[in-house]
Amino acid sequence: MRNKTVEFAGKKIRVEEKRIGELEKIIADLFPESKGNIQKVDLGKLLEQAGFDLLYKKLPIIFPDITKDDVKNAYMSELEQLIEVFIDVNFTGLKRLIKPLMSLIQAGLPQK
Repeated sequence: MRNKTVEFAGKKIRVEEKRIGELEKIIADLFPESKGNIQKVDLGKLLEQAGFDLLYKKLPIIFPDITKDDVKNAYMSELEQLIEVFIDVNFTGLKRLIKPLMSLIQAGLPQK
């Protein structure tokens, strides 16, 4: 299991790798209309809601140790690092697998 610790608003936040089912639940909690299916997340709708209030509501879903006050007291660079670490911890393996999977799929397709 991967994990990293990040400084956020004066707190040390430990970002731990989530199980696939846990990631699915986070997506469902963040975007109820998606029912956990990441392909059904409407990014356009999310951008319409963009603002600090969105951060206050959504970040504690992903990081339960973070409060609205923590978000208010954080620097934008800390937020960027926190999200980057979350993606790194949870999706690095997937990024590494994409290329070999695509090669495997292409090798199995009938050639014209």
